[in-house]
Amino acid sequence: MKWHTEISVDRLDVDIDLTSSIVMMGSCFTDEIGSRMRHQLFDVAVNPMGTLFNPASIADAITDALDNRPFTADELFQVDGTWRSLRRHSRFALPDRDATLRMLNESVESTRQRLLTADLLIVTFGSAIAHRHIPSGRIAANCHKQPASQFHVEALSVGDITSQWQPLLHRLSSLNPAMKVIFTVSPVRHIGYGLQRDRLSKSTLIVAVNDLCSNQVSYFPSYEIVVDDLRDYRWYADDMVHPSSQAVDYVYQTFRQSTMTAATIALADQWGKLTQRMAHRHSSPQAAIEFRDATLSMAKELAGSNTDLLQRFISLTQ
Repeated sequence: MKWHTEISVDRLDVDIDLTSSIVMMGSCFTDEIGSRMRHQLFDVAVNPMGTLFNPASIADAITDALDNRPFTADELFQVDGTWRSLRRHSRFALPDRDATLRMLNESVESTRQRLLTADLLIVTFGSAIAHRHIPSGRIAANCHKQPASQFHVEALSVGDITSQWQPLLHRLSSLNPAMKVIFTVSPVRHIGYGLQRDRLSKSTLIVAVNDLCSNQVSYFPSYEIVVDDLRDYRWYADDMVHPSSQAVDYVYQTFRQSTMTAATIALADQWGKLTQRMAHRHSSPQAAIEFRDATLSMAKELAGSNTDLLQRFISLTQ
């Protein structure tokens, strides 16, 4: 007897392995899946332009990267002693304005280089509810706790999303014909404006993504797996908003099965175990050194002649 409805995910037209160059952009759920991929040594850039929730802000960030559009000092403002931009997450916030500017512009350049050479772009839409900054007329990626009077809350329509993303996908394909795209919708519940509005928002995102799918563009049902497969509050964290760690693991395992071969999954699991070993705590410095050296030897054996993998492991576990 089955006690829940299992989501059957077909094999996507994507073949991910440890040599694949991957860019992931979008909501905080991107960080959850991306951290698991990085832990298993996949070559992935996770939210290189910060956490972004609505489709317009994600598209704007990608466009900034493709245009190599630099930030200027007059775009920044101070909050709690740090300099910030409405176009980026608070991750890009430092006490020194010039340092913040450099960090922002370096992210633009590095993301551009990744997008032009990546094998795969994974985009996670979080919400169709956006905050438009009234003085500038632009949709804000992050409001940074600025007065609510400065923003107009609006719901992006399916047409709003597809009219911005269709030409962007065409441009990405022209610049990097080999790159494939996977869209997914975050299962994190954005309930600040009410459950009904959140469900309408998620539905809008799903319909928009369905319209964007093509030969090079696929959809992975993260939202449906949590809402219709797991379908129980025990799969949520204490805030009843974010999926629990076990739920994210379940989504990630389904994602791997739909995009990777059994051999890739097995190899990734081996690297994940070695990465976890490196985080082990020891009773003495000498024991830590010996354990780390032994783990590094195991990593060298597993990497074989692939020096890139070994260097990735060393960089991740330093």
